Amino acid sequence: MPDTGAEKGIPEIFTDGKWIGTAMGHDDELIAEVVVANGDLASIRVLRCDDTIGIGTTAAPMMAARILEAKNLDVDVVSGATTTSIAVRNAVSDAIMNAGGDLATFSLGAAEPSGGTDQAVEVDVALAGAGTAGLIAAVRLLEAGKSVVLFEKQDIAGGSMPMTYSGVAAAESELQANYAVGRHDENPMFSKAGMLAIMSKYLVPENDRFDGAMPYQTAMYDNSGKLVDWLHGMGVGFYSLGVNPAYGVTPYLAPGCYMGGCGYAKDFLVDRVGALGGQIIYATKVTELSQDSDGRVTGLLAEGRDGSTWTVTAKAVCLTTGGFAANPEMIAEHYPEYAEYKFNCAPGSTGEGILMGQKAGGAVECMGRELGAFLSTTSQAGSNFEIAFLYQTTPGIIVNASGAQFGNMMSDNHGMLGRGLRDAANGGAFFYITDESGRITTNKNELYAMDTYKCLERRRDMVHFASVEEAAAALDLPQLEATIEAHNAHALAGEEDEFGRKNLPYLDTYNGIWIVSCIPTFYLTTGGLAIDTAGHVLTEDGKPVAGLYAAGDVCGSIEEKDGRPYAMGFDAAMNYGYLMAEAVIADL
Repeated sequence: MPDTGAEKGIPEIFTDGKWIGTAMGHDDELIAEVVVANGDLASIRVLRCDDTIGIGTTAAPMMAARILEAKNLDVDVVSGATTTSIAVRNAVSDAIMNAGGDLATFSLGAAEPSGGTDQAVEVDVALAGAGTAGLIAAVRLLEAGKSVVLFEKQDIAGGSMPMTYSGVAAAESELQANYAVGRHDENPMFSKAGMLAIMSKYLVPENDRFDGAMPYQTAMYDNSGKLVDWLHGMGVGFYSLGVNPAYGVTPYLAPGCYMGGCGYAKDFLVDRVGALGGQIIYATKVTELSQDSDGRVTGLLAEGRDGSTWTVTAKAVCLTTGGFAANPEMIAEHYPEYAEYKFNCAPGSTGEGILMGQKAGGAVECMGRELGAFLSTTSQAGSNFEIAFLYQTTPGIIVNASGAQFGNMMSDNHGMLGRGLRDAANGGAFFYITDESGRITTNKNELYAMDTYKCLERRRDMVHFASVEEAAAALDLPQLEATIEAHNAHALAGEEDEFGRKNLPYLDTYNGIWIVSCIPTFYLTTGGLAIDTAGHVLTEDGKPVAGLYAAGDVCGSIEEKDGRPYAMGFDAAMNYGYLMAEAVIADL
């Protein structure tokens, strides 16, 4: 008889060989390979990790190496990537069990900290936080010949950067000019003046302190072309303009929208910091700023997770620690109406940079403004998966706990979702409804050239129901049938719906419907330190705190400083990281 390929059962004893284990990660199934030799762990390798580029993909091999080195499943997770770390642990555990092993043999408990050292360092510039702004600034400072040290409290760098999917403002960059070939009149986004004219339409009069001058956004767009060409020139990849009509004239970091480009760029910048002679100190939190008798910031103190202490003397200190969305106490203080909600944010967004800046004399601004939200799954797989772009890749509608629509997701995605979550009338439960065509484009969207959401079916976050009636009964959505009927009537008539949504997709229910249980999640804070357009931290009376600089989410939103609602935090962090570095270079 030919071999049918049927798998053998689990051996009775821990057996030498190569064994495969699986577990659900943050995005999709994570697969690990464990080699057993002489009854012990000989190697551990992650064969597949589809988790966030620059977070999960960085942490997975680190976690595997920790387990192998200690021969212990109970090693510390990689901070900043807890879900992926747990998935690696579970996949290795699965492989050990498949090999006939006893998990108790490799469950030795958490190790005690080894004890660190006390170090004193003198540099030109010390940075607190190796996120977007910190990495950009560090590379620019190193290029200018400055000695630099960055402290990062997590085990991996990047902060919010790998979680970002947005395009990059590139007005008047060489990259964009080569694409435009003289067609600047066709699209205002080709020029700084055109971009600023677009931004001026969104100013909120009561928040506009500068009579429409928008100094902070002007500084950002004055720099944006230079920044893009600088990144492109050093080798950071961009998706080719003109290839994909959905991207317009705004380039995305390669390989494209929501395909991990920001994570790849983060990895590139981390590598470049080291190549230029800089140092990133991981798992080490900045705890205090040092000041002289005149109030000038002269350095910082930091503490490592292993007990190490750092006393740093610096000519300039840059705060790039991010916002405070992961700090419930600060949320309750500055955004009390959001205190009951969990934020889906970078875990390092705990606000200590803002507190240290205030203690050094800095002011805060833009607190308490309206916050936006993006969609996440209410996961069947054990972790929330971000689906912020689902409304673009997957034609459909979003309904509330009764099965009714509640806003225009296309025109004001994040604002509409944030308000929808806070509106008690929506019942705190949400469902994205699509059909078979939507299922197909969810798995691979040709327009946006992305397949990020292909895992939704395997995770069982996207579930098929044989009929609308079945879905309505199973999920207790009494208005769902009427909602879909009304929506389809508008779609067939080619008219707007009651929320002003245009070009409505017809939902074909002949073969049932697909539903994603989801929840809007807030993801950042927009209040923070007051800075000028060069990144100097400002006091309440608008004077710079000598020696202290800041950029990124540790600062008040660049748009909100000008009186516009928050929009482009990633661009602001990159551009103001660059502008801050230029200011430090000039001041030193």
